[in-house]
Parts: sequence; C-alpha cells; structure tokens
Amino acid sequence: MSAQEQGERVVRKLSFVGNKALDDETLASVIATTNSSFWATFDLVRWLGMGEKRYLNEIEFRRDVVRLVLQYRQSGYMNAVVDTVVRRTARDAYIEFRIHEGEPVRVTRLDVKGVEGIFDVEKLKRDLPLHMGDAFNRFLLQASADTIVARLRNSGYPYAEVLRNFDSEAGALRAEVELDAYPGPQMRIGEVLIRGLRDVDTGTIRRVMSVRPGGRFNQDMLYRTQRDLYGMGVFNSVNVLLIDSTPPQGPLPRDSTVSVLVQLQEGPRHQTRIGFGYASVECFRLQTGWTAHDFFGGARSLDLSARLTKLGGGFPEQRSSATSGFQTICNPF
Repeated sequence: MSAQEQGERVVRKLSFVGNKALDDETLASVIATTNSSFWATFDLVRWLGMGEKRYLNEIEFRRDVVRLVLQYRQSGYMNAVVDTVVRRTARDAYIEFRIHEGEPVRVTRLDVKGVEGIFDVEKLKRDLPLHMGDAFNRFLLQASADTIVARLRNSGYPYAEVLRNFDSEAGALRAEVELDAYPGPQMRIGEVLIRGLRDVDTGTIRRVMSVRPGGRFNQDMLYRTQRDLYGMGVFNSVNVLLIDSTPPQGPLPRDSTVSVLVQLQEGPRHQTRIGFGYASVECFRLQTGWTAHDFFGGARSLDLSARLTKLGGGFPEQRSSATSGFQTICNPF
C-alpha cells in the first residue's frame, strides 16, 4: 500500500519564518520532514505527476520541533521558541515553522591554557572559530578545540588533547569558556612500516611518501602521504596512522620517536573499459581502453585506447531513395 493510500499527505510547501541566526539550509538539514521536489510543488505541472513527492509523517513532524529547539540551544540560543502552522487538505500539507530566536548566551570569557611557550596564545585565540562576544555555539566550541589539537599535532605533538570546560548561565545570557590543552611529548618520526604490498616495490612507496624517518611529527604529512598514495591509481585502500594510538607511559627522552604504519591494499593490475554512443555527425561510435597499473614497476601506468566512429554512416547517391531513412539518422545532410 502506498503512502498516499495510507492517508499520508504530500508536503507541498515547507518554510521557516523568523530565523536570522541560522539559515534555512541549516534548519532543513536538522529535521526529518522535507519538502517535495520543485515539480511536485509547482501548481501548473504537478497534476502530471512529475517530481518526487515527500510525505508528512505526523510523529516525525512533532519531533522536528524538538530537533529545531535543540539545534538553537546548541547554537547558544537557550530561549528559542519554535511554533508551527500547518494547513492540511485531504491530500496535501503546507508547513511553516515560526521561530522566535530570542537573545543568545554570549561568551564573556575565553581562556586557552597549556600552550604557553608553544604558541602565541593571543594570536591563537584570534584564529579560533569561537571568540569573545560570540553566541555560545557548542559546535564552534568543538571546532575551536579541534583547531588547537590540529596545531599541536602539526607541531610535533602526536598525542595532544584538549579538554573543553565552560560555565553557562542562561538567565544571565553569559558563558565563560576554558580550553585546557595537554600537548604530551614532542616527538619525531621513527620507523615507517609498509604493509600489504604484493607487486609494487617498497622503494616506489617511500619515494612518494611525505612522512620521513627522523623528521618532526606532523599530522598533515600523514594525510598528504595517504592522498598521494591514492593518487598513484594503484591502490584500493590506503591508511597512514600511528602504530601506538596511546602515548607511552613514564618520562621520555628528549628525542623520542613514534612509529608510523602505512597499510596498503593493491587494486587489480589491469582494467578494461568500453563505451558505446551516438552523435549526429559521427553516427554510432565505439570506444575501448585498457590500462596496466605498475607497468614495469615504479607505479607506472600504461593506458591504451581506441575509438571507432561513423558506424553505419554513408553518403547516399540519391537523398530521396527508399533507404534514405536510415542514412538520415547517421547523416543529417
């Protein structure tokens, strides 16, 4: 039984009114109720049955109000109120979310601790997504902690972590935030292990990698190595990660090292492709190709392709002949 047969109404219109801090796209991504496609909402053509129809689920619709309120609270608007206006017909529903955002809780204090002597703290605070005076947005708070972690891990601290502490007063519309960083030991790259190779030689992989033994640990170098190895077109899977996911215990020497694992899965050595198409000038055409990966080693690729066109084409002696119908398909003249 279809949704329409079960009595569910098609959502013909969905809109938000009163929202300023959060745009329509953000709010629409939070809720389960979605608007039907353009053709399904356009009055002049929807009687043709065109467009994808989305149906109103009354239970999820009630939950959507809670979802929107939670999204606003996570964004710093603790007093936001969401109301709905719904016009229902026998088959359709027209929905409007009416939002009163209210005043946000604002950040009145933002401290970053634990990075003194590593970064310029004031400059670092200016680069964070969350600033003094902003609405106390929990998503931006998490992004700020992630920013500090990334800076530390790109500066040689592979096990850096940041704790988020805050004191929020909804009644006073104020929040005090503290980000406590625990850099852990600064380390260099030690052993780089390569696993999973079958045909590609290890020397080729080491030439491509950005991660080098003896260099200062840098998380972005691991990401770059993973991207470059994927870019070779030889591997189905590439993972570049620390062998030890937790920091070693006890005091460490000044030049302590961390080991990196490059885990690879090679793809097929050969690939074949074929395509068939039609064009008014070239008529029917056939294209095929064959690729050999790791051709003679060194992750080289050999690519051979061929193309055959004007299949079935010709130049008739008399354009008005009985056979001109087929020739007109391949030759418009």
